[in-house]
Parts: sequence; C-alpha cells; structure tokens
Amino acid sequence: MATNATRGFRKPRVQIIDSVQELRSECLLRRSALAAYVRPVPLDRLRSWSMTDDGAFAHRTGRFFRVIGARGLSDSDGLHEQPLIEQAEVGMLCLFVTLIDGELHGLVTFKFEPGTPDGIEVAPTVQATRSNYEAAHGGTRVPAVEISLSEEVCTLADAVQREQESWFLGKVNRNRIILIDAKMADEISLTVAQSAWVPMPILLESVLESRLINMDLRSVLSMWPVEAIASPECLSPLPSGPKNGWQVPLSTVKRLPLRRLSQWQVGDGIEHRQRRFFSVVGYRIEGQGREVASWDQPLLAPVGMGQVTLLVREDVDGLRLWVADRGRIGSIRGPSVEASFQRGDISDYTTESRRRSMAAESAALTRCREIHSAIHTEEGGRFRGALVHYRLGLLADVHAGVDPDEWGDGPPGRWILLEALEGMGQRGDRLSIELRTCLTMLKSLIAIGTLVP
Repeated sequence: MATNATRGFRKPRVQIIDSVQELRSECLLRRSALAAYVRPVPLDRLRSWSMTDDGAFAHRTGRFFRVIGARGLSDSDGLHEQPLIEQAEVGMLCLFVTLIDGELHGLVTFKFEPGTPDGIEVAPTVQATRSNYEAAHGGTRVPAVEISLSEEVCTLADAVQREQESWFLGKVNRNRIILIDAKMADEISLTVAQSAWVPMPILLESVLESRLINMDLRSVLSMWPVEAIASPECLSPLPSGPKNGWQVPLSTVKRLPLRRLSQWQVGDGIEHRQRRFFSVVGYRIEGQGREVASWDQPLLAPVGMGQVTLLVREDVDGLRLWVADRGRIGSIRGPSVEASFQRGDISDYTTESRRRSMAAESAALTRCREIHSAIHTEEGGRFRGALVHYRLGLLADVHAGVDPDEWGDGPPGRWILLEALEGMGQRGDRLSIELRTCLTMLKSLIAIGTLVP
C-alpha cells in the first residue's frame, strides 16, 4: 500500500472496537439510551409538505425528495402503476479508513434513522443527502462531509451505486472509501460524534449479523476488494472522481398525479386498495440529536418482509454466483444485475409466477451444503420497518455443475464469476443494492475462511 497516508501513525482519540460481539453490544447500549420519538401524522398535517400542482407530494423547498405517481414496465410485473420516491440529487456515503497498530480500521458511526426498526444501526463515517450536507433544512452541517467530498484525499473505492428500483425512481448515491493519515484521523475523532474505529475484517464479519450494519455501510463495504481481505497491502489509490459503469439512461416511466393511480388511494396516507405492497405514511421525528431538533417527512412502509437468495458454487475458475439482469419500474438507468431469486414480500404468493419462483428457490436450496442468512434493514431514512431476509446458499460439490433448469420453472438467470461481478461493483451503477448486500455477506464468508475466492 504505497501511500503517505499511512505514515506517522498514532492512535486516534476515539473508541476502538475489536470484535463483532463488542460492536453489537455498543450498538445495543446506544439504542437503549436513545430518546427519539417517531409518531405517525396524516400526510396533510405534515409540516412543510404538501401536494404540488402536478399531483406529487413534496417539501416546500423543492429539496430532499418527492413522492410521485408512476406508470411503467418491470420485468417481473409488466405494466403497472404505483407511487415512487423521486430523489434526483446524489448523496454521499463515505467510509474513512486508517492504520491502527498496523491494521486497517474503518470509522463507523452509530446512526439514528426514523424508519429503522431498532432506531440505531452501524453506519459509514459520512451518510448524507445533498440537501442535508448543504443544510437545506437550516440546521447544522454534517461533520467531515468536506473531507468525503474532497478530490485531494487517497481514494480506495469510488463509484455511483443504485438503490431500490421498485421504490425509487433511478436513485443513486456516491459510495466512497478513503484512506486518511494519522493526523487527519486524530482530528476527525474530535468532530464525528457517535463514532468508533473497527478493524476491516470485523466490519465485514459483522454483516453476517442481523439488524446491525445499515444498508449504506453494507453498500460501501461491497466495494472492499476481495484481495484486500487477506492482503491489505495490495490496496492502491485510485484516480479521483466517481466511476459510473452505465452510460445510457433509459426511461419507460410516465408520471401521474398520485390521486389518479388506479389501484391506490390517498387519505391520511397513500395505500393500495387491496392493502398490498406498501403504503406511504407521514411521521414526525423529535429528540434524536440530528442536524435539526425535529422534522416531518413521509416514509414508505412495506406490507411484509422481502427475501433475497443468492446461490454460490465453487468452480475451477473461482466462485460463481447465480444472478439475473432485471428491470424494475424505477430502473430508468437500464436493467440492474440482481440475485436471481428476489421478491418484495415473503408471504406474497398471489400470482402463479411468484409461486413458481418460490418452488424453484426451495428446490435449489435443498441442494446446498450450507445456507448463511441474516435479516437486514433497508434505507431507514426513506422506509419505515423495511426488512429483507438475505440468504447465501452454497451448493454442494455434487450439485456444483447442475443445470438450473432442473430446479423448476423459476426466474431466468446466469452464472457469473465473483471476479467479474466485483468488477461491475467497482465500476458502479449496475448491481442492485440487494445484490451488493449479498456480495458483502459473501466477502464476510471469505474473511472468516468459510469460502476461498
């Protein structure tokens, strides 16, 4: 790791956490001390939010995000209508890394989000929308955001990445990992509240724990190179500026006023007439120690828990993953690469295609020698109680080369080498957020020796 960023080290003046158990205990301690209040409020009583002339639900400043009505195509559901969150601005997710006693550590924060079921989860050093770090709310600025935006720092990973395209209209965030020297690490320790340094192998391993590492940190960690897990010295600085692996925007979405969505109704909230999928509900948040003392906002609340299953097999060339190229209603940047088995509600078997997919998924899992699973929370700043059950199925050697068609009439897919998939992740703008979580969990298994890349 040929860089001046690692010279002249001294221990930073902030907490150091050395195990997964200690990280979870610290997070639980902070949850127990949290004095935040999140209570539902009818949409028409949210402060600073209202319906616009074009039928969207938006903040009076025009910043942050909007809830719009949309009609569009997706590979799984065909043509349909639904509300979508439109957030045109690109946020910043950045993990600061430094050397402590010869080992790379990441600076994490214990962050409250109003939609997180447990209140607080472990987050990257900087996690902020553009509206937040430009203080559009009139509150305090996000600590250390200037460093995360700087092009003069030592960059280890930097790419634009997508978020949930079933709920967002083409939303992306800049994901970044930067290496800082001892002096900067010491200064940041004094400015970033609720933070701690954690060894990178421990951070990776922690992603196998349920409801501990938040979505944004899982996304950033997905870009930590596989070769750096065993040999951190192989890391090298990258040119400045985020990479973007997809260059051709593609939009099949037509915007509609929310009140004109045929299967949705607007009242105290926005919900499907058959109580399916999700609702949009207003909330008031107070007493949580963020950039402003209190605020109101809508949150998207899923009806049920989602489920994602990634199948992995060992090949002579390395690990191969069973993935699919799929377009969702919000996939205006082109199709995303997803885990082949992915659905938004575990209990939703109302359509024949979903039942076939569930049967094929079960048939595939019976062939696995190991299954590693965790329940993770999705974007707590926009979703309320959004949980997904993630499973990694490691196929037994006897079934490693089996034809996926033998699993049943499930969704189409293809095998891809881990090395190729990781390259897509490093270039950005191709992998779904759910697949990036699976990729980080896979790297966790490599870090603890369960798998060899």
